[in-house]
Amino acid sequence: MAQTAGSVQLAGLEQAFAKKKYKLGDPGLVARAQQLSQQLHISPDAFANHYDSYALCNDWSMDVTAHRLKVVADYLEAEQRKENARPRAVPTGGVNMKGMPQAARPTWEDVPDKVDYLTPSAKRQALDPAAVNPGTGSRTGGPPGTAPKPTAASAAAAAAGRSPFGNGMGAMAGTPQQQQSQRGQGGVLTPGGLAGAGARTPTTAPPSAFTLRTNRGQVVAVLHEHLPAAPPAAGAASLSRRVGVPVVRPLGEPPLEAGGHLFMMELLEGKVNALDERILDFADALTAATRNLTNPQQQQQPAVPSTNPAAGTPGPAPPPPTSSTPPPHTPLPTPGGPGGPLHTPGTAAATPGGPSSAHDLESGPAQPLLHSVAEVAQQPVWVAGRILPEAEGAPLNPESLLLEGCREASGGARVRLDVSCLPGFRVFPGQSVCVYGLNPTGSKFIAQRLVTHVPPPAPGASVLAAGESSSGNAAEVAAAVRSSGMSMVVAAGPYCLTEDLSYSPLEELLSYCSAHPPDVLLLLGPFVDSEHPSLAAGSACRTAEELMREEVLRRLAAWRQQQQQQGDAGAAGNTTTIALMPAVRDMTALPVMPQPPLSSAAAAVGPPDTVVALQNPCTALLGPLVVSGGSSDLLKALSAAELSRVRPGAQVERLPALASHVLGQRSLYPLYPAPPGTCLDTSHYTQLQLPVAPDLLLLPSDLAPFAKVLAPPAWEAGAPPGLNNNNPAAGAGAGAGSSSSAAPVVVLNPGRLSRGGAGGTFAHVVVVPGAGPVVERTRVEVKRV
Repeated sequence: MAQTAGSVQLAGLEQAFAKKKYKLGDPGLVARAQQLSQQLHISPDAFANHYDSYALCNDWSMDVTAHRLKVVADYLEAEQRKENARPRAVPTGGVNMKGMPQAARPTWEDVPDKVDYLTPSAKRQALDPAAVNPGTGSRTGGPPGTAPKPTAASAAAAAAGRSPFGNGMGAMAGTPQQQQSQRGQGGVLTPGGLAGAGARTPTTAPPSAFTLRTNRGQVVAVLHEHLPAAPPAAGAASLSRRVGVPVVRPLGEPPLEAGGHLFMMELLEGKVNALDERILDFADALTAATRNLTNPQQQQQPAVPSTNPAAGTPGPAPPPPTSSTPPPHTPLPTPGGPGGPLHTPGTAAATPGGPSSAHDLESGPAQPLLHSVAEVAQQPVWVAGRILPEAEGAPLNPESLLLEGCREASGGARVRLDVSCLPGFRVFPGQSVCVYGLNPTGSKFIAQRLVTHVPPPAPGASVLAAGESSSGNAAEVAAAVRSSGMSMVVAAGPYCLTEDLSYSPLEELLSYCSAHPPDVLLLLGPFVDSEHPSLAAGSACRTAEELMREEVLRRLAAWRQQQQQQGDAGAAGNTTTIALMPAVRDMTALPVMPQPPLSSAAAAVGPPDTVVALQNPCTALLGPLVVSGGSSDLLKALSAAELSRVRPGAQVERLPALASHVLGQRSLYPLYPAPPGTCLDTSHYTQLQLPVAPDLLLLPSDLAPFAKVLAPPAWEAGAPPGLNNNNPAAGAGAGAGSSSSAAPVVVLNPGRLSRGGAGGTFAHVVVVPGAGPVVERTRVEVKRV
């Protein structure tokens, strides 16, 4: 009898390994496995399951050896010793899984719902093609191909006659609380579950912080509160004067295509060329901006009241020129001197000879590419370069700043930059600058003026009218576009809580959009966040593609279809255009910046006229608004890298001032080197450029959400000499002939839709129809989800 029982055990052990596709052809291996399982006091099936898990973790092949059996047995024995050394207090009404030896715990085959003990989906699908959706059911123990056993949640949903998405929004298949209530008390299995029975002790899990929140809909920040807020769904069509759906059209360079990136494969020569191009473009922009000063019409404009650098009080404006035609080469105004702008008051004191010196500034436009940064200059000259710290990776210090010139003008030379004479400045690593000053020894450049901000030109009529089907000239079409109204909801990911993957914040956002239908719904990634605890640990029961398809795209498609069914087919106010922008942290997108658009994801939600895929970052025309931005946390990176000095008496808000670098550098990511995780590809430098000055600068960040107007005084200390801050074409869509725009810009940080286990914020932007500047007609509300 004993020999027969041993033969049965050997056959059972060999069969258990065969179920896992492992071969025990040698009888000696079978006997060795039986001996080890008896020493560990576990069943043959349990030993085979533990061996399978250990083999998957160590990437073993399907061949079983005596050494591998011994390694697994030693590991299980060590786990048993650890567990035996711990107290085994058993709570009332359940079994303490932590106090049970590892080898005696239920394995994947023993757990009915297969939620707490997860196996990679690729392995389960290879073993059982029917188990393609782990976590929603369990195998019945039959041969491969057996249909999975339905759970209580799916059975209840089928009995109620509803689909996993219900009517498109509020009837998702099983909330996290409902799914948790299907388990045993405290989230562990009951004794019946350990015995293999399907009976479980029902209990109600405590509600999450997101469910118990009391600040739903609270307004965190508001801009232009005097303007009317977003109307309810009934009056949505009365706000806008447009004839059709607001156009969502990218501006600038054509979007990238996947496969053309060189991140981590860039050549050093390519990086150097990209950095040189940034310096050359910035120098050319300064030359174009200062060339307008030789225009007689601009010289006749009223001067801005100057500041007395000695007393620090405003002085009288200079008298108008006596002659209507100034000389052909009029010297540029001296910084802080009579008739000069308010950019850098007090710099005239550092200039040899005072304000009346003939060498205060060069005559005519500034040409920083004519001199090298290392050239000995006893008289003030313009030079161009970029800011660097003294040591690579070190923070900037005003006593150890370096200025590196471009190869064309300076041969890549580096010199120390002395900013002690400047009353105010804002610099960061990699920033392109133009400096006016002296270099007495050739090794230290003494700055008298530091130009860090040359904003891009305002959008012209041809840019605004492109793509419009209306008849008429470009100016009339552009004026009609700019005078229209629009409602837009902006949200940035993550869209799910860290405690689950149910995407409850996204569902709440779509519920808000159902009550307040916007013209444009702009969603910024990450949609499937790689930093989510479950995804980062590999314990999620669904792949990233399944989460994107089932939780995001299908939910958006159902919401869009529901909106179409509720409204009239011909009513433009009931049509919402959805715009999707990926993030570097998206697991379903290419993790590199600039990032190609999610074209396939947008096509799965709806047709291209109502669902648009945007590149990250990008500049796009959204109705009357020119919006620029990306999904990367640029504000946080600039906040950690920037070195600033505020001139005495000036009051500048830090967050809008950080955002001003995007305008001043004409780049949607001007920081270099980028912080870890950004995956910046310098070979596509032109994709990061700002083609025109935006009306709305969208910069989502982990910092506090805000909505501010970025006025020129926030960055005028680094502006070119003589830049006109009172541009009459600001926000009107004109001014195409100007090389630089000083119009105000709305800066928006909508925050994150979810923050850990709690809800986050989003923004609702409303543009009121009218003839005034777009910025003055824009109301922004940052609300809690």
